[in-house]
Amino acid sequence: MEHESFIWSWLTYGWLVQNLGIIIVILLLGIVILFIFPILLGYDIKKEAAKKEINQKEFNKD
Repeated sequence: MEHESFIWSWLTYGWLVQNLGIIIVILLLGIVILFIFPILLGYDIKKEAAKKEINQKEFNKD
């Protein structure tokens, strides 16, 4: 813990203001990725459920 101030010495208000645009872009990309995966997962689950229903109907026909 003695070098903790050295590790975070680069994080200053000036650096934050200078790189704020990049930080916002990275955060927005993270948000987009986090919202896309549940949508894709829901679509895949819906497709699997439809396929299972079709198979069940075919099985009950026989």
